[in-house]
Amino acid sequence: MENEGQLRSPGSGFGPNSPFVPRHRSSGQSRSQASSAVHSPLETTTSIAPFADSVRPPVLGQIGSARDVFGDVVEHPSQTDEDSEADSEETATTATRVSRATNLPRRFSLRIPTIPVLWKNILKCSVAYFLASLFTFQPYLSQYFGDLVSYGSGAGGPAPSAHMIATIAVYYNPAKTIGGMIEADSFCSIAWLYSAFVCLSGMSLFWWLDVRPGFALVADFVPILWVGLSMWGLSWMKVWMSKPTFNSACNMAATVLFIVIVKEGGWETLLQVSSVVLVGTIISNVVCFLMWPQSATYNLQVNMTKTLDSFSTLLGMLTNTFLLEEPIRKPSHEKMQKAVENHQSSFTSLKKNLAEARSEWFNIPGERDSILSKQAYRDAVSSLTRLAQHLSGLRGGTRLQYELTKAQSEGKLVLRRSSANKGHGEDGYSSPGAKGKTLYGVASQTEDLEEALLQAAADMFGDLMDDVGPPLKALSNTCTSCLKRLREAFVISQGSQKEQMMEPQDFHKIIDGIERALFTFESTSNHAVLRLYRRSNFSAGSSRRSMNSSVEDNPALADSEHEHIFLVYFFIFTLQEFAGELMSLTDAMRRIYAVELTRFSSQNWLRRYVLNATYFGAHRHPKVSFPKVQPHAPNTIQTPDRSNLTFIGRVKRSVWDLGDQLRGRNIKYAFKVGMSTAMLAAPAFFDETRPIFTEYRGEWALVSFFAVMSPTIGATNFLGLHRVLGTLFGAIVAAGIYTLFPENGVVLSIFGFFFSLPCFYYICAKPDYATTGRFVLLTYNLTCLYAFNLRENDISVLDIAFHRSTAVIVGVVWALLVSRFWWPAEARRELSKALGEFCLNIGWLYTRLVASNSGMVDYMDDIDHGGQNGSRVPDEGTPLLSKSASLSAKLSTSIQEFMAMELHLQIKLIELQDLLAQTQHEPRLKGPFPVLLYRSVLTSLQTILDKLHSMRCVTTREEWYEATPCARTVRRDFILPVNKERREMVGNIILYFSTLASAFRLKAPLPPYLPPAEKARERLVDAIRKLDVVKHRDVNASRQLLFFAYALTMQGVTQELDYLGRMLQDAFGVIGQSAEEFEALFMDDRRDDGSAV
Repeated sequence: MENEGQLRSPGSGFGPNSPFVPRHRSSGQSRSQASSAVHSPLETTTSIAPFADSVRPPVLGQIGSARDVFGDVVEHPSQTDEDSEADSEETATTATRVSRATNLPRRFSLRIPTIPVLWKNILKCSVAYFLASLFTFQPYLSQYFGDLVSYGSGAGGPAPSAHMIATIAVYYNPAKTIGGMIEADSFCSIAWLYSAFVCLSGMSLFWWLDVRPGFALVADFVPILWVGLSMWGLSWMKVWMSKPTFNSACNMAATVLFIVIVKEGGWETLLQVSSVVLVGTIISNVVCFLMWPQSATYNLQVNMTKTLDSFSTLLGMLTNTFLLEEPIRKPSHEKMQKAVENHQSSFTSLKKNLAEARSEWFNIPGERDSILSKQAYRDAVSSLTRLAQHLSGLRGGTRLQYELTKAQSEGKLVLRRSSANKGHGEDGYSSPGAKGKTLYGVASQTEDLEEALLQAAADMFGDLMDDVGPPLKALSNTCTSCLKRLREAFVISQGSQKEQMMEPQDFHKIIDGIERALFTFESTSNHAVLRLYRRSNFSAGSSRRSMNSSVEDNPALADSEHEHIFLVYFFIFTLQEFAGELMSLTDAMRRIYAVELTRFSSQNWLRRYVLNATYFGAHRHPKVSFPKVQPHAPNTIQTPDRSNLTFIGRVKRSVWDLGDQLRGRNIKYAFKVGMSTAMLAAPAFFDETRPIFTEYRGEWALVSFFAVMSPTIGATNFLGLHRVLGTLFGAIVAAGIYTLFPENGVVLSIFGFFFSLPCFYYICAKPDYATTGRFVLLTYNLTCLYAFNLRENDISVLDIAFHRSTAVIVGVVWALLVSRFWWPAEARRELSKALGEFCLNIGWLYTRLVASNSGMVDYMDDIDHGGQNGSRVPDEGTPLLSKSASLSAKLSTSIQEFMAMELHLQIKLIELQDLLAQTQHEPRLKGPFPVLLYRSVLTSLQTILDKLHSMRCVTTREEWYEATPCARTVRRDFILPVNKERREMVGNIILYFSTLASAFRLKAPLPPYLPPAEKARERLVDAIRKLDVVKHRDVNASRQLLFFAYALTMQGVTQELDYLGRMLQDAFGVIGQSAEEFEALFMDDRRDDGSAV
């Protein structure tokens, strides 16, 4: 049994040595070029810029911007099969150590060092491996097991297959949580039933045909066909489930199938192999449950603690970036890197931990704490996921700050940080005596429109921050303190020092503090935005007089100056959404805290430890309503509706549908694996080739082939190379140690224990190289332990090592050939297809966003749904939020679907990064694959997704609801009068997404003329400017400017689309010669003649 595994790319991650380079975008330069001259405010602060990618697109006229290091999307290696234990390394955090330390007396905690969870897992794995190897090296256990599998006392001797017990211990290693091990056991049972059914039915048919005259040749083909069909089904289930613990079960089932069918065995052979698997899994389970047991629920709690810590770090960093001020205490490079990694991993890790914790469910009727905690944990995980999305959205609100910092680096502006000036308060802003003075000065007299626009934006932002800065800083500090307090509460809830315990009113105070800070910030920001917007000329502010020569004569500039306020509008609204969601998280954490205190205060061992994870039951997730991307769209002329067909037509259509399903990627991959496995196993069933097959242990080649075969060529190449290198190294070590100490069970068992330590270190701590560590240890098993079992037969260990290496190399070479020449699935082609599908899906998300603007989506839930609970007696399960607050914080079904779609796209982006990592392992004759180009594409798509999330936060606020007066005003005054221009912009953007999707899927030349999305947006903005309500600044509330802000901020999306369009034109070519030559065809000759004169 081997590991199939998904590819992990070594060296991926963030840091100064990251392969991502900044990309400078300017009007005369390609945006794909690297530029290191410009750094974002975040880079100035921390030397790394995790969220500056959202501030890249040009904002002010033709001003360029840059993409810095953290803007590029990193290669996130996917999780290797059977490597769910790798995540347990992350539990060795401060929260873990603190919570454990509080349970020890002070005198012992000072003497006994704390063992990190990673080393505990490594020791657990090595102990399990050592115990499993004793069934080979310990005479009594070896003899006992040999008698057991041979059905007679003293007749069996050492079992030749006893080394497989150690092999099972490698795969089912105990470095899992209790929930993960229970899940693995359940999958193992299902896989054993599948393999038993296939083996018994297949061999029964073989023996039935073999004894019939004239059917001997047919009987030889039966096991071959049976192997192919069974591997087809097993491979399909493997890729369909895509779960590490299930992959372990699939590999175990494949091992049982290969051994039993190749040996042409029946019940006896099946039971012998099953007993080996049973003993190996029992050893792993015993070590997992008794030696430093880890609860999946506890890991979930630690992961939530890390997520809260990273959120507080990133929120403070983003706030400082937005306010253009230096933090008082800069976070360390390592802390910032961990915060960014935890933020991105939170989209998948929380879901994984929640699923594992659900496997630990031992629900006992009447356990009220369990019922309360189920909903509390689900609510907390959902809130954390939404907070992660809001943090991604906050990145889109710092573009203006980036442009101002960039202008300072170019000498256009001098940004005088408020914290360095006299007369500034503690918040870093002007004191009341300094109010009215701008925070920024002009380095030189601006002479062009660009610099005038920059100065206007700087002055506007300075005036706005005079009003909004202190309450914004206060809200951010309150949210950051809340996140840290919740983190501490989680740690304290698992301790035993009662004087540190939080009281229920502490959670009330947290929520009240957020509500007060949020109310102050909302009222202040609304008045400040409205006041700035109502300024119709530059005479209102003395700070504007210095620019009258370059600004007052330019009405467009005057309009733009006031509209820069909307560049920070979405940051303000997203921060408000973040604060509102944080109140919901606090409520959920309070309920978890109450149950945790009750559980840990109990002296009942079963209640405290076994019921630790009885929180989780199945629950429905919001449905992701993306249309399926496929050719032959239903209900068209090409593919008519089934109801319009005759009976014969429906039968034909059913056959066509079946064929269409069989052409799917997973089905083709599974069929390829199944049939190629049957071809590789064929020599075992013919008399001419069977001796060679058995001599070289051909089943090892079958297992290696099944382990290496992956859906893409890149992953197969990566695993194949590591498989061969690991096998050779393991065989050399095993042959060497056995030659030095032949038949010395004590030395070999002790050496095996210590030799397994570095192997399990790579398996547990280095997922990138987990397959190598596993292959080394497996080859050691199949050489050293197998030779020890066969020591009485005088078989040389060198012969075993040679046969093992030969079989593995044959299996790997066969896998490489099949992967390359039989329905080849190149990672780069799959990446292009997935990018095309992603563009269509994000276009669909934008369509839904437009529908919400148009009032076509109902976001209002029935507000009376919870009315029947009004007489409920308050307890720890009662929500803290008031009815109005909980109503505003509660997400309706439609908004939940929106967020589910956004989360689905975010996870798809991570999967695209995995595919991009695999492309580096695929040789390409026409040159290296343009990895940097596709990283830039993924970065732009991430930016677009962040922008759409910010817009969704605004357009799904209650101000857009048809039932509110503000919504009627927005729709009447802003939307309906410009429907024509709005239709043109929306149509161009959707057409752009469709064009990009087609380019990715076809890799064909693009048209020289791309959809004019940005020009359509500018026409929409111009149309809005001409409205009476805008001309006269006749707005009663700043929230009535939502649609205007939406239209202006769409510039970030359209410019990203233009960037992608130009990039793909450079990558795939243009119909004709070039876009410039196309534009030259339509130049005005008379204008040329006039310029020539």
